[in-house]
Amino acid sequence: MFKQDPVFKALPESTGSLVMAIEGGTIALPDFQRSFVWEPKRTVELLKSIISRYPAGTLLTWEQNDNLTFGYRLFDGVPDSGRQPSRLVLDGQQRLTSIYQALTGTGDHKFFIRLRPFIDWESGTLKSLDEVELDDAIFSHDSRARSRVDPNDPEWQIANATFPVSEYGRLRPWFKKLARNINGEDRDAADELEELFNQFRDAYLQPLESYAFPVVDLPASTPLVAVCNIFETLNRSGKELTPFDLLTAKFYPLDVHMRDLWAEAQARYPLISEFNVDSYSLLQAVSLRARKSAQRADVLNKLTAPDVQKHWEVTVAGMSDALDFLKRQCGAVSSSWLPYGMILVPLAAVFADTINLRSTAKSEVMDKLRRYYWCSVFSENYDQGANSQAGADYRALREWLFTEGGEDLPEAVKNFSLTDSDLLLARSNRKALFRGVMTLLIQSGAKDFSSAQAISNIGDASLEAIRVFPKRFIDPGAPGSDDLRDSELILNRILVDKDTKRAIRDRPLVDFIGEQEYGTQRKFEEVAESHLIETGELSGLLEKDYELFVRERLTLLIDLIESATARSLVYDAS
Repeated sequence: MFKQDPVFKALPESTGSLVMAIEGGTIALPDFQRSFVWEPKRTVELLKSIISRYPAGTLLTWEQNDNLTFGYRLFDGVPDSGRQPSRLVLDGQQRLTSIYQALTGTGDHKFFIRLRPFIDWESGTLKSLDEVELDDAIFSHDSRARSRVDPNDPEWQIANATFPVSEYGRLRPWFKKLARNINGEDRDAADELEELFNQFRDAYLQPLESYAFPVVDLPASTPLVAVCNIFETLNRSGKELTPFDLLTAKFYPLDVHMRDLWAEAQARYPLISEFNVDSYSLLQAVSLRARKSAQRADVLNKLTAPDVQKHWEVTVAGMSDALDFLKRQCGAVSSSWLPYGMILVPLAAVFADTINLRSTAKSEVMDKLRRYYWCSVFSENYDQGANSQAGADYRALREWLFTEGGEDLPEAVKNFSLTDSDLLLARSNRKALFRGVMTLLIQSGAKDFSSAQAISNIGDASLEAIRVFPKRFIDPGAPGSDDLRDSELILNRILVDKDTKRAIRDRPLVDFIGEQEYGTQRKFEEVAESHLIETGELSGLLEKDYELFVRERLTLLIDLIESATARSLVYDAS
């Protein structure tokens, strides 16, 4: 088994042949590749590696044929010949663009080689590579910049024994002229020096033409999922390749311009930008409607350009409606308080079908969607296998919402399971549950301390969750469970604005309230009560009894959750 050839072979290709292929348009870039971003000094470093014959990494290309034609663009500086590329570069764009521009003289920066550092002028011989100061020998010049020295001037080049890298293959006449310039009328000495220059060309410039990069060429039959995975593995430090990028390139020749559609969606529906919705999430929602799946393999391999044309617009509108629903009716006032981003995918897909419902039917559907949402959040149903969960939920939601007598309830509604003990001891690092509790409080009317207005009316306002009882104020010697003396419990968190946080500092909330004048004190107590905190005389807050405080708050929160989910919590007898 170990002696068999690998699936993908790396075969050498010379810089000369690669530059010719780039120039002719037979090698191009997929439309999803980022622009050329290398600084000139990185190109200089690459030229030094090539001249030194050091390894400079592997290139990855992807064959194209009549059955697989992706959106593409030519390398920077390449004239459009109208030829369809036979290969697209997945990894190596920056290196190949650098080499192409340096060897052809295109681009804003030109690259030059000083001849003198390569020659021992006393002995009249070439230096060995380890004797050459390549940092002094190769440099770049910005042709747009104003400077006292212009390396593009032929006379300056002769006077300084410096030539453009792009002239590497046409140096014989220049060497002759340079040798005559250095030795004047001494023809024999000039001929010897010219021969030395030619030796320099063979020893040091030949790699500019013959240096071989290992090239892995993926066949056109390579599945899109594999292409995506390979690209991400090779390009960890660069631009991430998403399925949206791949499908953008795939659908471009079919006159479906995904980037234009995405830009129009963001401009037309501001909530999509406000909640930082990912473009791929919209494609997943489209795939749910068209193919009943949000799995990456299905989005890449089964979703078609006609599917996008048919479902895109209504899905975008559905996404905006879903965000508006979550913001207005579920307390998710911003993306930072949304328990799950993935839950937007099935919601957008089903909201697209609610647009034309009559008011009575729509009201019933909204009630069911609220139940589904809160059951999903408090069941933490999207913590694992989110793509599969979205597909299963969408199929169940369609029957439950739009089929008369539909009884195929979504999993979170049908199998809702949350115990009072789990909620009591849940810590704030359970992000979905934590955000679910906070947003449910917002939805139920939790108020802002500064303005005493409902948080839902003033928006995110840089809300922060602080501890009602800071850790140092929880008595470690109090009777009861150690777990109930944990300051990180969700039940010990309350939402406040930044000004209130600064005013409270690292003190118990009750101390902050107690130092206020009577009128303000009463206002703050009412605000605390809107966050399900008891403020009566014997309450855990006023008594500074942490365990009593969290148990009181648990009782109130359970009522709120049961109302939102229309499901009962499981009570732990212990």
